[in-house]
Amino acid sequence: MIGRTIERLRRPAYTGANRCLPCTVLNVVLVAAVAIGLVIVDRPVVATGAVLVGAAAIWLRGYAVPYTPRVGPRLAARLPGDPFGHRNSATPQPTSGLADGTDAETTQPTGDEVVTALLEAGVVVPIPAADDGDDTDADVAPELTLADSFREDWRAEMDRLRDRDLEALAAIAADLTGPSVTTRTSRKFRTEAVVLEGDEATGGVASLTRPIAVAELAAARALESWIDDPAIRLAAGRPLRSLLASCPRCERDLTITQSSCCGEVTPIGETPPEKLVCPDCDVRYFTYS
Repeated sequence: MIGRTIERLRRPAYTGANRCLPCTVLNVVLVAAVAIGLVIVDRPVVATGAVLVGAAAIWLRGYAVPYTPRVGPRLAARLPGDPFGHRNSATPQPTSGLADGTDAETTQPTGDEVVTALLEAGVVVPIPAADDGDDTDADVAPELTLADSFREDWRAEMDRLRDRDLEALAAIAADLTGPSVTTRTSRKFRTEAVVLEGDEATGGVASLTRPIAVAELAAARALESWIDDPAIRLAAGRPLRSLLASCPRCERDLTITQSSCCGEVTPIGETPPEKLVCPDCDVRYFTYS
């Protein structure tokens, strides 16, 4: 009975990998304010109950204040600057890729060039379409998946890098990107990242959180025996992340979900983009456009 009640109260769309830290902090502060107010008016028992109920709601649902998921992102979007780091390219973001940290003179391959190279090398293969006699989608590009042999190579490289410290990952990134790119580590709050910066003011900047750095560095290393062009190998990490089946950090299965966080405003009538996440590690590996 209790288990079923808890399951009905859960809101997976706003917990786990989908939990919005700023929204959680805001709700904790508001619950604490209510409790303090009740203590001031000599209602300690009610205050204790408010704390327990609020904490349970935040844990199970992601928020205690009603309509937080609807109102929070819009309020955050109106704040001056970028308090939550969603629009700062130097802040670790799942959209940042290894190839972004280049100097201004480096010519990056286009998305079509990367996909073509991956297909020609046999790194990715088309998923056979179901033969249902309907050819209305004949001009639609087929979905792709990793070739089994490359998946094994990539997984082996991720196994080698998983337990390396952040400095070791930064050193590997430096070897892959060359002397024109400055590589450093970054530790802010709960986030560890490898940061790559071009040698000119107009050069690119990439900031890869540890799990994404492991995935992309492992991909670049695994591709060395498949593709000769180093620019393609670096640029392929981000699109290949969209095809991950398991988490590079914990090896659990990844899941595709939809969520909005503070600062990510979804227009009325539209749904948030799908995201590839690890619910156990609270890591977003890719956002599908």
